[in-house]
Amino acid sequence: MRFMVLALCVAVLGCKGNSASAASRAYAKPVKGPKGPAPAPIIGRGKSVTTFKRMSGGDRLVDGKYRASAWEAGLPTADKPAWAAVDVGQGPSRLLVAWTSSFNFPYNQTEYGGPGAYRLETSADSTDGEDGTWALAAEVKDNAVRARSHLVKFDGQRWLKLSVVGPSKETNKYGVKLDELDVHDVSAGAEETFLFLGDSITAFSYDRAEAHQPSVAELLAQKHPGHFPAMLNAGIGFEKASDGLKRVAEVLGQNEGFKVVCLGYGTNDAAGNGTDTADYEKNLRALVAEVKKAGRTPVIARIPFAPKEHDGVGAFNAVVDRVTKDEGLTPGPDLYAHFKAHPEELSDGLHPNDKGIQSINRLWAQALEALY
Repeated sequence: MRFMVLALCVAVLGCKGNSASAASRAYAKPVKGPKGPAPAPIIGRGKSVTTFKRMSGGDRLVDGKYRASAWEAGLPTADKPAWAAVDVGQGPSRLLVAWTSSFNFPYNQTEYGGPGAYRLETSADSTDGEDGTWALAAEVKDNAVRARSHLVKFDGQRWLKLSVVGPSKETNKYGVKLDELDVHDVSAGAEETFLFLGDSITAFSYDRAEAHQPSVAELLAQKHPGHFPAMLNAGIGFEKASDGLKRVAEVLGQNEGFKVVCLGYGTNDAAGNGTDTADYEKNLRALVAEVKKAGRTPVIARIPFAPKEHDGVGAFNAVVDRVTKDEGLTPGPDLYAHFKAHPEELSDGLHPNDKGIQSINRLWAQALEALY
């Protein structure tokens, strides 16, 4: 498909967007404790959805199917917004709301359906998602990414409305298309939240398409009844650790509700560098420091085995191990050992195929068990 071809050729671009307030304020509690992270159940799935002009398709936002069917919002404007309202129900005091436009591949691509300007609102007295009084919960005027999250105060509220008032500057003529609007109850704490930051392997691995299920979130939900982690894919093709360092503050600002940052860098750093790991180590340490400074928890995956490309990956994985130990981090998954044992799960000697993506999600879920 065209968007997949574009994805493999994407250049490193800066992401634009509104900055969230101080990232650390949402994280008063530690991620790890005697009972693990507070549960963040997904409560929007299957709920009633009302859309503007009573158009069909709103239920696709809460059907749990990514990279599949989508809510098609057209080319809305400020005068003629496209909106969808979810009857969440009363009870939660705080929500984590994450939308995805998964027909785009890298995090900084919006051509295939990305919204450019939108707002989130809540209502306590609406009866149908359209009437009643509405309070502004979040607003973005210049979005340029394929997925984003917001923490929303929800005391005494019942309805959540997403109003798109404009497509992104890159959105094509077919207009805004959103495949999921995940609504999590984080009243007890926004700790069970995993943001994946990395290169094209990251971009491929956490899209949650049917062929790639069960995802990290689904696997952890199966093992821990009452839990359902939020996860968001912020991968961009061709990136090195230095590129992640340049954009990490902006990505965290765009996703204030995500606590654990799962880092997947090193494949491109190792390409053609032999065993010269100095720059990689400097940038990886700086990246970890930025994540910690923002009040988040970094976890680093070992770089996957790549038989056709990078002979020096072992030396770069020694850096991952050293940084993990020095910084007192929870060890990430050993993707090197897995793909060395299972090279048939690589589609081109570098990127994982469908089976490989399933394995990456399983290995990450196993590694993140240490936080429970």
